[in-house]
Amino acid sequence: MTETTTDGAALLSLLEPFPPEHVGKLPRVTCRDCSDFRKNCNNVNHKKQRCDECNAWVSSAHIHLDYVGHADVTRRLLETDPAWSWDPAAEDEHGLPLLDTDDKGNPVGMWIKLTVLGVTRRGYGSCPSGQNDAVKVLIGDALRNAAMRFGVALDLWAKGDRADPSAENAVAAGGSADRQRRAPQEAPAVQHTDHAWLADMETRIGAATSRGELTTLANEIKARKLAGRCEPVHEAHLWTLGVKRQEAIDARPANKDGSTSRSRATDEQLAANGEMTKEQQATHNRMVKDTMANPKLAERVTAPVPDDPWATGGEPT
Repeated sequence: MTETTTDGAALLSLLEPFPPEHVGKLPRVTCRDCSDFRKNCNNVNHKKQRCDECNAWVSSAHIHLDYVGHADVTRRLLETDPAWSWDPAAEDEHGLPLLDTDDKGNPVGMWIKLTVLGVTRRGYGSCPSGQNDAVKVLIGDALRNAAMRFGVALDLWAKGDRADPSAENAVAAGGSADRQRRAPQEAPAVQHTDHAWLADMETRIGAATSRGELTTLANEIKARKLAGRCEPVHEAHLWTLGVKRQEAIDARPANKDGSTSRSRATDEQLAANGEMTKEQQATHNRMVKDTMANPKLAERVTAPVPDDPWATGGEPT
């Protein structure tokens, strides 16, 4: 933990309680079998039903914890320090946040570092196996957990601890926290990579125009690997292409929509991005103009464009 001299009063303001309208009710399942979707609970008194208090469809074997949502925690941090930030505590070999996964490869946990007014503290987010949008849930939960280390909603966390001492995390699906270390699991058997998908992925990486697109593709590659549908040699090949593409994207001047700003880009940057250089573009435009100037439609349609490296070739249909 790194701390610097800062305004202690501002940090202490994070301890202020939230107004009642910002506090919600979170169901916490207390039966281990009910909280595990892979098991069937044999207790006839535990029925899944709509709860009138929290409005959740949940096992009747649950209690309620007061909690504050991600948006309200974010607002409190912004009010205290508009420049607050968070980072993953660790990254994998591809520069992505390092996630804890279950025996099926599903994300279930992540450590982060939260910095407020120059003070950095750690937090841990967790979610059930198979959670929809698991990474988003992990980020939100980790921020709440780390913010609690600064005192955000500390009174609510304290009440939750007293109600269910095993529930370290007030947002997971429920049940007592399983602190037993899982035994190592065998990785899924690697199948042969679908070469049609591989070729398509190569094309999509080469056509990506932003870091966001590359991140989406990286997640798809990682999911294929975890499912045993991408051989390691092909994964490494695709990551290399992605790194090179990202370097090219970062190096070229870009418009707001992510496209290349040709007026500011050099010929080297255009060529590296797989686009026509300015001289090639001018030559291409002149050839097209000369061809289109032919008054006879039939000749104009079939007229070849000599020495044009960007012509697609082939006979017109």
